[in-house]
Amino acid sequence: MAPPVARGRTRRVAIRTLLVVAIGGALLAPILYYASTVDLRPPQVDRFVLSQHLPGSDAVALTTSSLEVVFSEAVDHGSAQAALNVSPKLSGSFSWSGATMIFTPADRLPLETSFSVRLRGQIRDLAGNAMTGAGPFVFHTVGGPTIVAFQPADQSKEVPLDASIQVTFSTLMDTASVQRALEIIPRTDVDLRWSGQRVTIVPRVDWLASQDYSIFLGYAARDQAGTALAGPLRLAFTTVSAGLTARTVVPADGTQGIATTTSIAVVFDRAIDPGTVNDNLVSITPPISGSVGLSAPEGAAGLDDDVRRIVRFTPSGSLPANTTFTVTIGGVVRGVDGSRVAGPLSWTFTTGAPSSSLGNQITFLSERSGIANAWAMNPDGSNQHQVSAELSPLSTYAVAPDGRSLVVGDGARLIELRADGSGRRVLTDAGFVEFDPSYAPDGSAIVFGRADARTGAGMGIWRRPPGGGGADRIAIGPAPTASPPTGSEPLASGSQGASLAPVLRAPRFSPDGSRIAFVDLSGMAGILNLRNGAVTRAPYLAAAPPAWLPDGSSVLVSGLPAPVASTGDGASGVLTPETAVTPLTPAGLHLTFAEQAALRIGELEEGGASVQPSRLHEGGTLPDVDANGRIAYLVLDPRLPDAGRVWIASFSSFPSTEVVPDARALESSVRFAPAPQALLVTREALGAATPSATPSPSFRPSPSATASPTPGPVPSPPASPAEPGGIWLLNLVSGTNTQLSLDGWLPSWQP
Repeated sequence: MAPPVARGRTRRVAIRTLLVVAIGGALLAPILYYASTVDLRPPQVDRFVLSQHLPGSDAVALTTSSLEVVFSEAVDHGSAQAALNVSPKLSGSFSWSGATMIFTPADRLPLETSFSVRLRGQIRDLAGNAMTGAGPFVFHTVGGPTIVAFQPADQSKEVPLDASIQVTFSTLMDTASVQRALEIIPRTDVDLRWSGQRVTIVPRVDWLASQDYSIFLGYAARDQAGTALAGPLRLAFTTVSAGLTARTVVPADGTQGIATTTSIAVVFDRAIDPGTVNDNLVSITPPISGSVGLSAPEGAAGLDDDVRRIVRFTPSGSLPANTTFTVTIGGVVRGVDGSRVAGPLSWTFTTGAPSSSLGNQITFLSERSGIANAWAMNPDGSNQHQVSAELSPLSTYAVAPDGRSLVVGDGARLIELRADGSGRRVLTDAGFVEFDPSYAPDGSAIVFGRADARTGAGMGIWRRPPGGGGADRIAIGPAPTASPPTGSEPLASGSQGASLAPVLRAPRFSPDGSRIAFVDLSGMAGILNLRNGAVTRAPYLAAAPPAWLPDGSSVLVSGLPAPVASTGDGASGVLTPETAVTPLTPAGLHLTFAEQAALRIGELEEGGASVQPSRLHEGGTLPDVDANGRIAYLVLDPRLPDAGRVWIASFSSFPSTEVVPDARALESSVRFAPAPQALLVTREALGAATPSATPSPSFRPSPSATASPTPGPVPSPPASPAEPGGIWLLNLVSGTNTQLSLDGWLPSWQP
C-alpha cells in the first residue's frame, strides 16, 4: 500500500492532465467547427450543354434545343439568370434542376446561326462566394435538312432488279414524315430501313425489268425538329433489261378516242438493228396502207437521246373514225447488240371522231395514249378524243380564238395543226427552241418565246401569222445575237451565260390586243405597248405566266420580289443548252418550300416602276382572271408540288375566299369556265401514294407510258371512278363538283 504522500501526488498529476485536455479541446472546437461548416470556395461552371444536338456534334444544336449550364454547386438563381448572355440575343424562360440552370428559348432557334454564350457579372453560391464569369461557349444551329447523298445516281441505267435506293440526309429525320412524302412512279411497295441519317428504300419485290422509275421526296419530309426539307429529291433510273423490251407502244393498249392522224410506234429500250426493220414487220387489222421506219426520239425528247430505237408505222392517210385496230409486231426485230424480244407484240386501240372545231370544247393534256398529247371533250365530259399525235410529250398548247386550229409545244419546238389533227406543220427551225405560245385576241398572230438551242441565250419574243408565213422578232430592247456558226468563237466569255441575253417567256396579249405582257428569267416582269413601242419593266422573279386585268392597264404577276439563286435557270436568266424548257411554275423553277411559301401575286401597271403588292393570299400563284375582274388562284400546299387550294377574289373587293376543297385531293390548275359561276380545275389525289410531280425537263412522268402489249411492261390499271384526280367542273353557286375525266391536266374551255 502506497504511502499517503504518493497517493496525493498521483491525483494531482491526473487532475492536471484532464485540465490540459479540456482546455485544448475548448480552444480547438471552434476552429474545427468553423473549418467544417463555412464555404470559402466560389462556384464553377462544369460545362455548357445543348439539350438537343446532332449525334456526335455537341456544339450543333437542333432548332428546338434548350441551353443548360451545369454549376459545381447550388448557386443563387437570380444572379445566375442575370449573368447569362447569349449573342445574338434570345428571349426565353429559365428553369432549374439542382445545380443546373436551363434556358429554354421562346421560339425555335433560327437555322444556320452561330451563338456565343457567356456568364457576365458575379454569380454567388449559397455561402455568398462569387464567381466573376465563364465562357464563351460557342455553338451553331443546324441548317434546314438537305439530301447530301443518294445512290444510284440520277439518270442511272442498267440498275439491278434487286437494287435498293439509299438516301443520306444532313440531319436526323422524322421517319414518319419521310414515309408520307415519298413517291415512286410507277407505284411500288417498298420498305424504309433507317440507320441514323441514312434511309434505305427496299422494294418488297424486284423492280420491273427495262423500266423507267422516278422517285420524288417532297417538302413534307421534315427533320426531328419539324423543319421542312430544304429542297426536294428527284431521282430517275432505269432498270437492267431482261432482253429487248418495248417500253412504250403508241397508241397505248386499249385506249379509245385516238386521233385518226396518229402514227403507230413502239419505243424500245435500246438501239434497233436497221436490217430487221421492214414493211413486213408490222401487221394491222383491219388492214391499212403505210410504211415502216426506224427513228430516234424527236423534239424535246430527242435533245438528249439520238438512239434509233423507235419502230414507227406511218399510215398513208387518216385512219377511219370509231374503228378498233389490232397491231402485231413480229418477233424478228433485234437490237444492235443482238438481243430479241421474247415474242410477238400485240395490242389494240380505237380511234375517235375528230371535230373541225374546238369551240365550246374543253382542251387538256393527257398521257393516256402513251405519250402526253392534246385531247378535247364536250363540257359534260363526253366524246373525249385525241387532237395531237406527237411522239415527244407535250407540255403546253394554245387554241386559236375561232377554235379551228391550235399550237402545241414540247418545250423545244412548236407545232401548228387543225382542230381535227390534220395540217400538221412544225414551226420551229433547227438551232432554236421555242415555247410558251399564245394567240392574239383576234387570232391574227401567234406569239412565243425563242432561245438559242446551243447556248441557251434568249432570242426575245417572236410573232408569226397562223396558217403559214415566217416569224419576225418583236422589238423589246436591244436585239440579241444568235449563236455563231460551228467553229467560230462562242458568245459567252467567262462563266456560262456571262454575255448572253436573258430568256423572255410567257407572252400574253392584253384583252384588246394592244399590249403584250411577258416575264424575264433574270428576274423582270414587263409590258410592251405595241402601238408606241414603250416598254415597262420591273424587278420580279415570276413563277407563273402573267394574267391581264379586264381593263388592260395592268397585269397580275406571281413570284418573288427579287431573283433567287435556287432557280433552275440561274440568275443569268439563260437556259441550259440543249435542254427542253420547263413549265413556268414554282416546281418548274425548282423553288424551295420556303420560297414557294413566300410567293406573292402583285400588280404591274403600264409605266410603273415596280410590281405593287396585292392583298391576295400569301403563297398564291397561277392566277386566272375573268371578264368581270374576278381572280382565281392557287395557294400552294407542301404535300404536292405545284398544287394547293383554290381561292377566289375580286380585285376591287377583298378578302379572298377559299373554294370548298376536296379533302382527298389538291388542285394543280384553275381556270374560269364560260359557264356562269363555274371553275375548271385539275385535281391531284392525296394519299399514301400521291400522284406525279412536275418533273424536269419539260413534261410529266407518264405512268401510262408503260402501258404495252403482252409480252412487255404491264399496263397501269385504269383509275377508279371513286378516285378524286382528273379534271373537274366546280359550280360556285350550288357547290356541286362534277368529274369530267379521270386524268389530264391544264384544261381550258374554249367559248
